[in-house]
Amino acid sequence: MIGISCDNWGFYSAMSGLVADKIRALRVKGVTDIVPAFGQIAIHYDPIQWMSCSCETPYDEIVGYLGRKLSGTEVVSDATDRKMMRIPVCYDQKLGLDLVELSLILKRSVSDLIHLHHSKTYTVGAIGFAPGFAYLEGLDTVLAVSRRSEPRTRVPAGSVAVAGGYTGIYPSILPGGWHILGRTHASLFQKSETCGALLSVGDQVQFEPISIEEFNAQQSLVENQ
Repeated sequence: MIGISCDNWGFYSAMSGLVADKIRALRVKGVTDIVPAFGQIAIHYDPIQWMSCSCETPYDEIVGYLGRKLSGTEVVSDATDRKMMRIPVCYDQKLGLDLVELSLILKRSVSDLIHLHHSKTYTVGAIGFAPGFAYLEGLDTVLAVSRRSEPRTRVPAGSVAVAGGYTGIYPSILPGGWHILGRTHASLFQKSETCGALLSVGDQVQFEPISIEEFNAQQSLVENQ
């Protein structure tokens, strides 16, 4: 595996997905996976296919090749390059299991915490931890809290949570130690031939508050599908 930092080209985390697409388009021999995350790109490759008669290692061979191919490459991003996802979230305290506790810890009202969370536009920095789990960058610094001292063994699917300067959505029932602010019915991952993770690195996300009545109505629709 080799790693490439987009910051070396002056790109931000949102650009790493575009750079990864450029590398994919090269169809480099032996490359088995290209993973953009947090402004960097990991390239997984088969070193046997990069062995040569020269004194260079397979690593040096592929790095040199990519350097030549990408030299002078310009990657320009505009609003149309980034998918904007608006995700409805219910911040009712019945679903936002840690709202009251965080309110006491941060000495801010529950309504303030909800506003701080949904008023931001987030960028997907990485996909990891579980299929479809997106680490969203752009969280207000007030909400940049450490993980819970006692993680939960079962976090409900769709839980919208914060920890360590990121926010994210649990795509399925999982153990987890993030602070839960609300819940959504959005499906973050569907295992099928045509659909996988809802979000990709570089996508943008906005959360739209809904009432508990709207959430329950959506729940009924989901159950009847």
